[in-house]
Amino acid sequence: MEEYCLRDSGKVLVTGLSVGSKVANGRARVIPNVRHLAEFQAGDILITDMTTPDWGPVMKIAAAIVTNRGGRICHTAIVVRELGIPAVVGAEDATKIISEGDIVTVSCTEGDAGKVYQGEILFDVETTDLRNLSRPTTRITVILGNPELAFKTSSLPNDEVGLARMEFIINSQIKAHSMAMVHPEKVQDAGERAAIEDLVRGYAKPTDYFIERLAEGVGTIAAAFYPKPVI
Repeated sequence: MEEYCLRDSGKVLVTGLSVGSKVANGRARVIPNVRHLAEFQAGDILITDMTTPDWGPVMKIAAAIVTNRGGRICHTAIVVRELGIPAVVGAEDATKIISEGDIVTVSCTEGDAGKVYQGEILFDVETTDLRNLSRPTTRITVILGNPELAFKTSSLPNDEVGLARMEFIINSQIKAHSMAMVHPEKVQDAGERAAIEDLVRGYAKPTDYFIERLAEGVGTIAAAFYPKPVI
């Protein structure tokens, strides 16, 4: 088990969702589409709008990946977890703010928010060997309510998710009461109505937003611990 820790901070260029819990630094390579994949060099940091399966060979040699779009279960997030490299997804204007050839540091060690810093920031890696840790006879079950922590938590010794707290998933992923999704017209506070409208923008109905976000939250926890039971 490895713990990464930045020695210093610096100017944050972009932020997004962190995938993984590592740090990497290197030269930014802004790749707009598949026609430019041949320009990518091993050890570079891939900066792009989003990835697809065609990008596999480049992703395997990247030190880290930063995308404008995507969430924790997008293609980029799934692949980098398998590769064991850090990624910041959903960073919006990363391809505009980060320039080709910039030296940057990608940090996924600061909670849910992944950050891309300007320049090379030194970091320490603390390694703990869990291979010889004796397992107790009691089953180790996890109580989890925040899908953002699912993959990090799944790396710890455990036998299953003994309880996935759905109300906490709603709090962290949806950020609104279920009945406010069913009857938004009954929300009396103008500020709260505006906040709900902002959450569900782009969805045909507020309930569609609720169902999709809840499914993503439950699915993220299930994927992180698969094939162990998630209750």
